[in-house]
Order: sequence, then structure tokens, then C-alpha cells
Amino acid sequence: MKNWFETMWLPDLSAHPGPKYRRIVDAMSEDICSGQLAVGERLPTHRELAWRLGVTVGTVTRAYAEAERRGLLIGEVGRGSFVRGGAFMHPTVSLPEEGAPRTIELGINRVSTRFAGAAFARALEALAGRNDLDQLLDYHVLGGMERHRAAGARWVGDHGLAVSPDRVIVTNGAQHAIAACLMSLSDPATPVLVESLTWTGTRALATLLRMPLRGVAMDDEGVMPDALDAAARSTGASIVYLQPAVQNPTTAVMSDRRRRDIAEVARRNDLIIIEDHVYGMIGDEPVPPIAAYAPANTIYLTSASKCMAPGLRAGFAVLPADLAGRFSAAARAVNWMAPPAMAEVLSQWIDDGTADAVAKEIRGELEERKRVARRVLNGVTYRDSPLSFHIWLPLAEPWRAREAVVAARGRGLSLMDTELFVPGREPTPHAVRVSITGPRDRVELERGLTRMLDLLAGQPEPRMAVA
Repeated sequence: MKNWFETMWLPDLSAHPGPKYRRIVDAMSEDICSGQLAVGERLPTHRELAWRLGVTVGTVTRAYAEAERRGLLIGEVGRGSFVRGGAFMHPTVSLPEEGAPRTIELGINRVSTRFAGAAFARALEALAGRNDLDQLLDYHVLGGMERHRAAGARWVGDHGLAVSPDRVIVTNGAQHAIAACLMSLSDPATPVLVESLTWTGTRALATLLRMPLRGVAMDDEGVMPDALDAAARSTGASIVYLQPAVQNPTTAVMSDRRRRDIAEVARRNDLIIIEDHVYGMIGDEPVPPIAAYAPANTIYLTSASKCMAPGLRAGFAVLPADLAGRFSAAARAVNWMAPPAMAEVLSQWIDDGTADAVAKEIRGELEERKRVARRVLNGVTYRDSPLSFHIWLPLAEPWRAREAVVAARGRGLSLMDTELFVPGREPTPHAVRVSITGPRDRVELERGLTRMLDLLAGQPEPRMAVA
């Protein structure tokens, strides 16, 4: 265990608003989430930290008391203050055994909780002081509370889709909404149209519901209008799931012209589009989604999972009026209702600007990580887009996707199996999705990408058929 004079923790207060004592606590929470402060690490004494920050000892004393109340640290008489074990909050990351190598996560697209952690602590503190918590703990009518739906309408309006609150339904994230769409709008015997490579969550839901998926050909902008028109006519499909903002896994982004053309295909074939816009919420330039051009044929979905925090399980669906009843019934059957407390936090963040501030921080970190990727992968052909959390990396001969995933595991790298993106029984492409947001920090990202390049520069292990 390190002593305080070895760590010399010095919080950065510049990024946090409010009184100085609270800024110290928020910075502490952020550093714990990011791993800069380890569990069990000893913090500076009150006097030492006060001297280094240029504040009074009383300010630090108040900050440490508040941090202890939040469960971030524990004070021991005669020994000092230490980061509390329960304060280790990094998502899906466990502490390795002493001396054991840590697997570098290149498979999961996730947002570090350090961007929203301090704001979430403040939000919970504010909730605790209110006298209407009973409302957030009660059952609610279909669609969610009126103020939450109004906040959702303002949020999606800021990102290119002007709607009234009565068209908005609060959901428990985008996955909940996609499940409700598939259950309420599709005949199990009729194929659901998707991109020729589609998001793994939609594929998993279709498998669970025993719904066949039919892939539609793509180009550099995503699904091609002519291919979608032909697939709708030949299959009789009633719905298509699309990701126009950032296609997962290929990173394709639809132009405005392409979105208009897809909207026209949907109207012509009486096709309902499930438009997944979770990655689009990170951007700061409003881009009209397909729903803006075909509102009667589009269900628009978004959530906080990529632009704020994965654990903030709240989002919104914007529906045509004639589909709201069927969708709501399915959403209620799956999850009864979205948690009002989470919807309250998201709504407050939309109203007070926290949502935009967190998204801006995430966008800044994403840009820095893309710079790391460009430097390490200089000379390597790959695809990405400004808001993509990953790159799409074609594999050179003789590598195949499954071989690369297995070999990477042996090098301490975690990659997602490419086959999980393939609808139906189509061939698996010789490429891998490489997350640049999965590693804990930029140093680990550089280490992971370098290790992956070293791996792919060699040859896969030979495989032999059993006679």
C-alpha cells in the first residue's frame, strides 16, 4: 500500500463547479472511477492537501467528511483517510490478482463512468433532499411522467427531430425499446430486415424471439435504397432496424440524401423503420434523422448509454400515434415501466445542461483516443467515423475473424466475435471490430493496439481437420 507522500494526490478542481469542498469531493469521485486513486490508497492529510490547494484546513475537513458520507473514503484515527473498497466503481472491471496481467478490453464499446460519476452523485444528493420521492417510487401510466416526456422531446429536438411530448415514451434504454418494437410490430414468420452486418443486441433479441433476420446490402453510407426496396418487396417484411448515425460495426454514416431516400423507400413499401440513434446523441451538430423525413413510418430510439453512462438506464422512443398503443403494451409486458428515478436524473440533466456537458467531455476523450489510434495504426487500412467508439479493421490473408479473436485472447486482448454481427447464416467477413473506448485509458489503448498489430503481423496457428 502506498503512503500519502508517495502518491501525493492532487485533485484538479478546474473541471468542477460549486463550493471548493464539493469540488474536492467531485474530483475525488472522478479519480476513483478512473482508477487514478486505487482502493485502499492513503489520501493526503487535511493540512497537506489544504497547503497544496491553497485552501483552508476547514475546507478540506469538510470535503473529507462529505466524501466519507458518500462512501468514497474511510477515516481511521491515528492512521489517516483511505479510499474505501466499495468506492471502486469502474464498469465491468475487476481488480486482478497481485502480479497477474490485466486483459485489455478491445471488444466492448463503453463510456467511462468518470465523466458522469460526480454529476450522478450530485443528482442523487439533490433527490435525497426532495419531498416528492414517493412519486418516483410509485407505478406510472404508460409512457412515463409528463415532465420526463417533455424533457425527452426537448432532447431529441436539440438533435434534429422536432416532436411534441405526446409522441415520446420513456424507456429503460434502447434495448428495451427494440424488444418492444420486435414483439409488437413483427410477425414471427416474417423476416425482420437489418443491415448486412447488424448490432449484436438486435441479433440476440431476434434469436430469443425466434424471428428470422434478413440482411440488406450496404455501401459506405449504410443500407442501399435499391437493396432495401427489393428486400421489402421480396420478403413482405414490415419492419427494418437501422443505425444511420453510426452503423455498428462498420462505422458507416448515412448522408442527408441517403436518409431521405431510405424514408421514401419506407413510405412506398409501408415499411416501419426502427431508427437507433444512440451514437448520434454524442454529436453537437443537429442532423435530421430519418424520422424527420418519414415520421409516420419511423420509430426513433435513443438513450443515455453512450452519451452519458451505461448504468443510467433511461431513454426515449418517438412513435407515430397509431403505433404507440401496441408499442406501450409490449414495453410494459417486458419491463412494466422505465425506472422513474433514472428518468428523473436524465430529465434533470437535459434541463440543466449536464447532458450536453457530459457528452462534450465524452466527445473530447473520443477525439483524443482517435488520435492515439491514428498514430499507432499509421499505414493500416481501417474504417471509422467521428462519433464511432470503435474501428472496423479488415484482416489480411491468411487471418480469419475467429482466428484473430482466439489468438488475441492468448495475448491478453479481448475482442468481440465478428460472427455475432452476422444476421442469419451469411458468411462472416474477414474483419474485426476494435473498440477504442474499452481500454481504461489512452496508455492502455496504445498498448492494446500495438499488441494487436504485433499479433496480426504474424501467422495464425495452423488448424487441422480431424479425419
